Amino acid sequence: MSKGAVLAGRLADLPLGASHAPGIEKRVVFSPGNHWGDYVARHFRVDAGVTTPFHSHPWPHYMFILAGRCKGTIDGAVHQLEGGCWAFVPPDVEHSFENTGDSAFEFICIVPPEGDPEAAN
Repeated sequence: MSKGAVLAGRLADLPLGASHAPGIEKRVVFSPGNHWGDYVARHFRVDAGVTTPFHSHPWPHYMFILAGRCKGTIDGAVHQLEGGCWAFVPPDVEHSFENTGDSAFEFICIVPPEGDPEAAN
């Protein structure tokens, strides 16, 4: 390990990544260029009343819900999720997450490098 490598920190201190939509923040925690060669772990913060756009892609999502509440729609099935829950989004499945609480909904989302080219370097 090289001297000076950052080994710990606060999620809120990580740089903001490209926004997916208004009211959604993304920060890359680990990536191929930062401690994890095989995957990208991102921290998302979704403001109250905000919904992520419905979308699908050829890679999976592995999600750990940290705080808040949401209605997750995955392949047409609705799931009520909150801090302490997890969710799996299979490849090529339409999905969206709606913050149903009155505070931020926060989660860690892990994808393979092709799922976040911005972070994969």
